[in-house]
Formats: sequence, structure tokens, C-alpha cells
Amino acid sequence: MKEKYILQHRLAIDNPYKSVIRVFDCEEDKILVGIKNVKSIPNTLMKKLEKTGFALHTIDKKSRLAGRAVDIELINPITGHYMSGSSSGTALNVFAGINDLGIGNDGGGSVLAPAMCVNIYGFISKLIEENREQKLKPNTDGMVATNSIGFMSRERKLIYKAIQDSIGIEAGDNYGKVFSDSRYEGIDSEVIKLKDAMLPRNELTEYLKDTLSKCDVLMLKEGPVDLYGFGDSLFGHFDERTKKIQNESGKGYIRVCNIAGATTMCIPTRELGCAILLVCESKKEKVEKLLKLSEYVEDVHDELIERYFLDLKNYYIDEYEV
Repeated sequence: MKEKYILQHRLAIDNPYKSVIRVFDCEEDKILVGIKNVKSIPNTLMKKLEKTGFALHTIDKKSRLAGRAVDIELINPITGHYMSGSSSGTALNVFAGINDLGIGNDGGGSVLAPAMCVNIYGFISKLIEENREQKLKPNTDGMVATNSIGFMSRERKLIYKAIQDSIGIEAGDNYGKVFSDSRYEGIDSEVIKLKDAMLPRNELTEYLKDTLSKCDVLMLKEGPVDLYGFGDSLFGHFDERTKKIQNESGKGYIRVCNIAGATTMCIPTRELGCAILLVCESKKEKVEKLLKLSEYVEDVHDELIERYFLDLKNYYIDEYEV
């Protein structure tokens, strides 16, 4: 444990991905946390988590310009493309093993998309610090909504722990009525035909709200995120060609989960940049069912990626001596 912490702390200081703003010393037996560098995440949340074994390790870089959906200053270590934003640095620091848990905020996919593009878990909910004050501003489509706080981790158990410790919700006894976009092994669901994920955000938001009111959990697959396209509305607004490239980014329903007021978990699949989304209304009884349903989804770990990136000694191979 001591050696692991020393390597995590050293890597945070060395900052190889340019994703760290500030580093804090921690006790070696703590669960290391990185927080996106935004004021809208109140320190009351970290204070809660500190009581249950978490410790603030880093303040993380975000997309510099107004929560942009891609971060043109950070690079995805797997693809070499620009990192998905805007909780970009937080996702990178979890992916690279610098932190065990990341905390970001999500207005239109800013936690879910970065998590998905590097195949880690993501979770957002309006219930996390739900009474905090927020300044409202329109997004690039002119829509106004409060943002959600969210968690990112490589480990499902840490997502569960962070949810329990922050909002006191655990998995229920059953997963209730599930709508899904296709059949999923071992899950009893009603398959429905979902509307096109690339509809304008205002239309997709209203459709998602209506759908969630009729079920306990909606289950669908989305992605790959920012693999074939450039998922950013600043880029996509110019003409039909740039819009097509934007739509090929794989960002569909994740753009509107927060705007619709939904609690959402993204669970990585074996495919790069893809995830199973579990979505529900932000009501305690429905979140309990969402967490129960998540237990039925395969917990995927890529042995090659973890061996390459999570063995932090790989960053410190002996160098040439003169």
C-alpha cells in the first residue's frame, strides 16, 4: 500500500498528462480523490467523503473554455485524440492510476463522456449535494439547466461506496421495470425503439423525460465517444459537414441526461469508448433500482490496458546514464 501511494503521489507531481493543477499530501492508506477545478463542486462533498476513508489528492484540469465538450489541451492516452471534456483531467487522472476516484460536474455529458472515452465508470445525479447554489447559464444550444456532480472510477465498488457515502443510497431488492434498446443477457426488460440519439438536444431531452416517467430504469448502449468524430457543438455548428463529424462522435443520450434531470451510470464495455448507460429519474427509489440493475451488467477489465497503464513503475524505467 505504501509503495502504491508513493508512486501515485510521484506521478501526480510529475504530471505526465498535464492533467493536474495542484497536489496534496495524503495518508498512504486513504482512497485518493481528484476534483475538477470548478467552484460549483462544494467542499462539503469532500468533507463527507473524508469521514469514510477518502482523501483529496489532486485538483484536476478542466476544459479551459466554458466547459467545452472536448479539451484541445489534453490528449487521450489510448487514442491520441483530443480528450473529451470538460471533466477531462479528472477522467485522465483516474484512468492513469493517479487517483482512485474522480469528482467532476456534468452539464451536457461532461462527466459521462470523459469517463466513456477512456473506458472507466461514470455516475451523475442531481441528488449529490442537491441543495447547493448554482449560477445558471445557457449551453451552446441555448438551454438552461443546473449541472450534476458525478463520480468516476476504474472500480465499480468505489462508485458504489462514493454514492453510499455522499447520498446514502444503496442497491434495492430488485431493478423494477426496465426499458432497453435491445436484449441484454440475464436482464428482464421491455425492448423499445428509442428515438434517434442525434436529435436536437431540446427534442431529445423531452423524449428522455417522458420515457423515464414510464419505467424505473432505461438501459441502452452508446459510443464510441470521440473515436470517429469530434463531439463538440462549437465545431459542429458551422455547416452540414462539421455537423456530420460532430454526430459521428458517439455522444447521443449522454448529452441530455443531466438536462433531463436524470441520474445516470455508464458502465464500460469491452469496446473502446463504449458503455452501457443506466438512466433513471433522480428519485431515491429509482436510483436504488438502477444500482441493483448495475449489478447484473458485466464488470469488464482490459488486462493489457491495466498492465500497461496501472503498473506505475512503467513511468520510471531506468534512464540512460552518461
